[in-house]
This record gives sequence, C-alpha cells and structure tokens, in this order.
Amino acid sequence: MTQPSVSTLFLTGAGRGIGRATALELAVRGYRLGLMDRDAGGLRELSEQLRALGAIHAISTVDVSDLNRIKSSAAELEDRVGPPDVLVACAGVGGLTLLPDLQPYALRSMLEINVVGVANAIDAVLPGMIARKSGHLVGISSVAGYRGMPWMAAYSASKAALTTYLEGLRPALKRRGVTITTVYPGFVRTAMTAETPFRRPIRMMEPEQAASYLVRAIERRPRDFVFPLGTAVGMGFLRRMPGRVYDWMMDRAGPEALTVDF
Repeated sequence: MTQPSVSTLFLTGAGRGIGRATALELAVRGYRLGLMDRDAGGLRELSEQLRALGAIHAISTVDVSDLNRIKSSAAELEDRVGPPDVLVACAGVGGLTLLPDLQPYALRSMLEINVVGVANAIDAVLPGMIARKSGHLVGISSVAGYRGMPWMAAYSASKAALTTYLEGLRPALKRRGVTITTVYPGFVRTAMTAETPFRRPIRMMEPEQAASYLVRAIERRPRDFVFPLGTAVGMGFLRRMPGRVYDWMMDRAGPEALTVDF
C-alpha cells in the first residue's frame, strides 16, 4: 500500500543520522514535512537543505520526553504544514552497559527517549488521526531488541519495550483506522554506533541506505520491517534460539566482540 502523491509526515529525531537522511529522501518524493529534534542546530542545517530542494516543511526544537512541549510542537507544525497522515518516531539514544557500573541513569534516559518519547509523539498526533479515521504510525525499534545483547543491556531493554508497546497498541488502533509499522534496523553508521569499541570492523549501513529502507516501510505499511536482509536472517535465528544455547554462545563470543570488558 503506497502513500498518496502528496502526504504530510511528522518525523522526530530529524536533526541527524537516519532521521535527517529520511527527511531528505521524503522531500525528494514530495512529502510535506513536520520535523522535530532537540538539536536546534541540526534542524536548521536540515531546513537549509530542504529549502534548496523546494520542500514544504516546518521545524520545531523539542525533546520528545517532554509531553506538553511535544504536543504544542505538533500543533504548531500542523498549523504550518497540515495534519499528519504519518508519524515516524525516529528519535532515539543508545549506549553501552559495562560492568561493574550499571549506570541506571543511562537506562532511565534510554527508556524516557526510546519508549516514553515514542508514546509522547504518538499521543500528540493520535487524537487527530482517530478523528479522521486514518493514520500510520512508524516506530523505530532495533534488532538489538530481539534478545538481551551483551554490552547493550539497557539499549536492548528499551527497544524490546518499544516493540511490545507498539504491538499492544496495534489491535485497538487498527479498529480506529490507524496502522502501526515497527521497524528493526541493523547496524547503521551514526553517532550512536561510531564510538562502540568493536574488536573487528563491523559492516554497517550508511544513514542514506537506512533511509531508503525506512521510506519503503513508510510507503508499504507492513506490520514489521527488518533490514538489511542479512541482518534479518541472522538476528531472526538468534531470536528463535533456545535461551540456554543463546547464553552459551554469548558466554563465548561476547567477550571477544569489544576491546573493553563488559
């Protein structure tokens, strides 16, 4: 199922990484864009690029963890570009979990942005979508949420929580004309992954490659969308692996993955 020739889309986390690349890809396709990020400088740079493309867009600096602010931002964007047909909740944070310091504050931050932030963004646009009996919500989870990944415990937990949250919302929203797509990217070369001290080079997609996949998910509206294919197959195998076998594998392979201990 494809989007209409002209559609309005709101995108959180638009200031950099996958979000920025996706905004540029959507602009080329003629979408009207309402763009949000807490990085004001990144948004301004993106806006300059979009103006050069002649894209209809508006920007708003907002932290998705602030419900009242994101509601007001969504209202401002709607006044400028129209009510959203699609919301892409792309804002996210990540980081390592290295023992002996569990850094519970880092877990809290990831939950506030990666889970509650998505819920806040949905809450800001959902009343209008339900009133129109039409809408599409796209949440960016991760293959890292398939299992509890060594050195990524907090991040894995946040993405697993997001996946089940969206799954729980899906039936009720479907009856009201609103569909949900959960997207599971593999490794993408962003600020989030660049500083991970992998012992060996890891094949990663560039943000522009990830954006092409994400736009495909936006326009086709599948229930779930995992990319790239190799990651989908490999992580799908790990997802279905018995717990004891997974633990055995991580006990042996995990310590060899990084140059630091976890």
